[in-house]
Amino acid sequence: MDALTELVRMLAPAGTVDLHCHFAGNWRVDNAAAPPGHLPYHIILGGQARALVEQDAIALGAGDVLLFPHGTAHTLRSLPDGAAPAGVDMPAHRTRFNGLLTEVTVPGDERPLDMLCGTFVLGLPGTMLLRNLPPVLRIATAERADCAWLDALIGMMRNEAQAPEPGGMAVIAQLSTALLTLLLRALIAQGGVTHSLLALMADARMSRAIDAVLRAPAGPWSVASLAETCNMSRATFARRFTQLSGETPLQLVTTLRMEMAARLLTQDRDSAASIGEHCGYASEAAFGRAFKAYFGMGPGAFRREARERRAAAAVAADTRS
Repeated sequence: MDALTELVRMLAPAGTVDLHCHFAGNWRVDNAAAPPGHLPYHIILGGQARALVEQDAIALGAGDVLLFPHGTAHTLRSLPDGAAPAGVDMPAHRTRFNGLLTEVTVPGDERPLDMLCGTFVLGLPGTMLLRNLPPVLRIATAERADCAWLDALIGMMRNEAQAPEPGGMAVIAQLSTALLTLLLRALIAQGGVTHSLLALMADARMSRAIDAVLRAPAGPWSVASLAETCNMSRATFARRFTQLSGETPLQLVTTLRMEMAARLLTQDRDSAASIGEHCGYASEAAFGRAFKAYFGMGPGAFRREARERRAAAAVAADTRS
């Protein structure tokens, strides 16, 4: 299994599409910070806009996708000339639930924007696999040959959102989950995301170390053995690894083992001892200490909390339906 597939399995995302926005004229939307484990995204289907994220202003056009790995608060607004200032309410707008999602329309003739907004909800809200990513990621899909499938998927989501059909909610859910995988693939291909697991996966040689640990998490991994896997000297490997990921090779080995163990605890019925052994720990006590140091709670408490989250999510889904 390749590293990206295993990464997505660890994240266990569930995708939603919540809004289809048609904005014209001068407008501004302030988005509050999302809860832990919630990754908002915006897909620009047509038109232009500007995103304000912390100290950065990002120009957006058709084909751009914005992803917020940490749920960072942000503002979307029309282009600067005459844009609504901070503190000004959203201009007169219409909302309509079309049976699948909410359509929001700000009427006008100037600079129309067509945008889908949604959220990826991770199965492990406190995951460390995305911890070193920046507050916002922009994936520019326009005129990128390697994003052809991503463009096609976005087109399918757009069609489902505009003309809901029976089963549309299930289709949107599956498409939006696949969307995260394709976005991560595009980020790996375009590079430039430093100090992260994605940066390692984008490097042809360093990615071999990630693949090796994911294939055999219980292996007796050391800096020397990982360097050998990448056909590099120990010193060069360690230096390059830290430059790209922001952590040491053995720290990332622990991260991958713990995240894999967390997924198994939430999805499998195997004992904590068996899961610990699968992830490279010779005793249940050693696994428990490592797991608590990483997640702040033992494997048993983590498993119970995961069950409670699933039960609460099921109740919330029944209430919505």
